[in-house]
Amino acid sequence: MNLPLDIVVVGLGAGGLYASRSALSFNRKCRVTFIEKRDFDQFSPCGLPFVIEGVVKDLEDLKYHVPEVKNRLFKLLSHEVLSINPEKKILTVMDLAASEEKKIPYDALILANGASPVLLPIPGAKEFVGRGVHFLSDINNTRGLLEAAMASRGKKAVVVGGGAAGLEVAVGLRRRGLAVTITKRTPEPFPRNLDPEMGQVIVDELEKLGIRVLFGKGIDRIEGDRSVRSVVIAGETIPCDLVVMAVGMRGNTRLAETAGIAVHDGLVRVNNRMETSVRGIYAIGDLVETYSRIDGTAAAMQLATSAYRQGMTAGVNAAGGNTVYPGVLNTFLTKVGDLEIAATGHVLRRAVELGYDAKAVSTRREIRPHYMRDATEVHLRAVVRVSDGKILGAQAIGKEGAAWRINLLALAIHGGMTLYDLLDAELSYNPPVSQMFDPLAQLAEVGLKRLRLPPRECETVFFPSDLKTQ
Repeated sequence: MNLPLDIVVVGLGAGGLYASRSALSFNRKCRVTFIEKRDFDQFSPCGLPFVIEGVVKDLEDLKYHVPEVKNRLFKLLSHEVLSINPEKKILTVMDLAASEEKKIPYDALILANGASPVLLPIPGAKEFVGRGVHFLSDINNTRGLLEAAMASRGKKAVVVGGGAAGLEVAVGLRRRGLAVTITKRTPEPFPRNLDPEMGQVIVDELEKLGIRVLFGKGIDRIEGDRSVRSVVIAGETIPCDLVVMAVGMRGNTRLAETAGIAVHDGLVRVNNRMETSVRGIYAIGDLVETYSRIDGTAAAMQLATSAYRQGMTAGVNAAGGNTVYPGVLNTFLTKVGDLEIAATGHVLRRAVELGYDAKAVSTRREIRPHYMRDATEVHLRAVVRVSDGKILGAQAIGKEGAAWRINLLALAIHGGMTLYDLLDAELSYNPPVSQMFDPLAQLAEVGLKRLRLPPRECETVFFPSDLKTQ
């Protein structure tokens, strides 16, 4: 660490940004260069659906400027990495503005080049991209979707996909005045995050908003002539002129693969230092397979909240440090209509697949006392180990209060806590805000009873005066 260390970060997203911050902070002698294909710095992908809805007024509001730091932080915008030579530690890069190649050396490399939207392999999908088939993954394709939505006010749209982006854009289009149908092949929304019993609450909310829900009936084909005219779902022809593909993201692994970096199930494999199979090359964010914080099993989390934390780990290690990424819980939050939908850890099906003797316990309780006129309910569900009530996962849905309760449950899982610990937790109370006996504690009480676990035993009897002060 006596000589300047040159770190190159491919991709200026949340992960890449925090990787640079951590590297520059940890090693005052290192230099970081960003290589980004876009002609602008950074933007917030999570805000894209809310531009469609009109909550965010302009796509330009989602952009961020990352200032360069003299002799320490550099940006190469409108540049694309064509190949990596791991032996010589040299990148071949195309300057897209000048149409010329460059050779850029590095001491450590961080791949943060993200993922691209999946296009379903169905008849008509590829043919109608740009002619009625749209995506929602970056500024440009969202602008195209928004313009098409505004031009087709009062007409019909079909959203393909029941994840966060699909549901959020469906609500956004509906609030723009379009008649919206949403479809996906599996019968429940968020199968990786929610148990089926919780999914019905979301379906009810979508239908209340006037969105036609065809879950369990995936799209068969897209039809039209010069542009989209209809889709066929389970044999039914549904007229529309707008189709949104929101079926997930596929990691941009080509660059890594051509450099000989190991890939598994379409994602770059990394260890708990965020280092790939090639020494000195790290990978973070949407293109990596990492591990579960609960049990170390393989896991992926294509969310900004994991990307930035992975970036912090990779940045320190690329700059000469030796820190660890703690793994993912897939702590997740979205807003659909008036509902907060949140989850963390394993769903019941996944816990059973991993060999846990697990059960799910649920409750539905008011978040404020009944005498408060604006009292609303929150649906809570916990996946727990039968033998001791250890929390393996949790889900929450409600008009308010679901998000912060999932955050507490994520901390509980991180700390290896049980339903006993959740019942014992001392939480704040005031009638306009909360219950005296919070729904979290009520969930724990219900769970212990259903699992037939006895009250926690008193192991030591003492008076406060018996305790020695430190």
